[in-house]
Amino acid sequence: MLQLISKLQHNTYEKGEFSDECPRALNETIQLIKDFRWDAERTLTDIQLTGPSVTIQDDALNYLKLGLYFNGKFCVYYLDSGNHLYEYHAPNIDEACDLVIDFFNQTPDLNRFEKHFFNIGNKPHFVTNDFVYRFNSFKIFAVALGASVYLLFLFSVLFFTAIGKEKAMPIAVILTLVIAVGIFIGYISATTIKGLHQYLQISKGKTEFSYGYDEQHVVIYDKADIKEISYTLGGKGSVGNIKIIFKNGEFIQPTNLLDGMTLLEKFPKTTKIVTNQRFASFGRR
Repeated sequence: MLQLISKLQHNTYEKGEFSDECPRALNETIQLIKDFRWDAERTLTDIQLTGPSVTIQDDALNYLKLGLYFNGKFCVYYLDSGNHLYEYHAPNIDEACDLVIDFFNQTPDLNRFEKHFFNIGNKPHFVTNDFVYRFNSFKIFAVALGASVYLLFLFSVLFFTAIGKEKAMPIAVILTLVIAVGIFIGYISATTIKGLHQYLQISKGKTEFSYGYDEQHVVIYDKADIKEISYTLGGKGSVGNIKIIFKNGEFIQPTNLLDGMTLLEKFPKTTKIVTNQRFASFGRR
């Protein structure tokens, strides 16, 4: 009996986030679709590729995705292996299931669908993302390069100023620069060593997430056990130095794994989030 992979997506999930993913026969897939809480998730849900839906994948990497549409209808998306996207608006769940039957029989009638002319960025809405984040060495390299250029510029200014005014010895300027570079290299090295083997697996919709300093020592945490999250607001609104504090007093500090704001958005709006700087305006309400 033919089985195709099917998976669920709820209204709290982000792009590429799915659950209950496994191979199912046609009758099991139809039952999965009819058991889905469509009406409960329809409220305040945006009509888009990522949202409450059931996605089915065949062996040729074609996808059929049943989602919500306006006025109680259902939107059926078909994405072929060539990344061409098609869309059909079914008036009820039974007609949407008829398209599922055609998909299982490998006889989809694409003449019933409306073809999208722009097919950029569609696939991530259908493919499962593991949401695993590791140390970003390129980011550290970019920071180090930028700081090095800045220090070189600063050195040049100090050096020629000292010579022009003849009030300071160039050797003193050089010594100052060497000390500054040494401190900077030490900081970058410490940051790199600390974050080099970090592992973080976290998505917006699921309550559990995993974190560890390497993949062999990963701990599973629950977002419900978080007491608060603190952060520092840097230049141009950048978020850094995130510290996740749990109710039992334990805390973790994911470093250079993903953008700080992106990480904060993966926690529920009810999570207490505070800033270490009084002038920062970011927060959850």
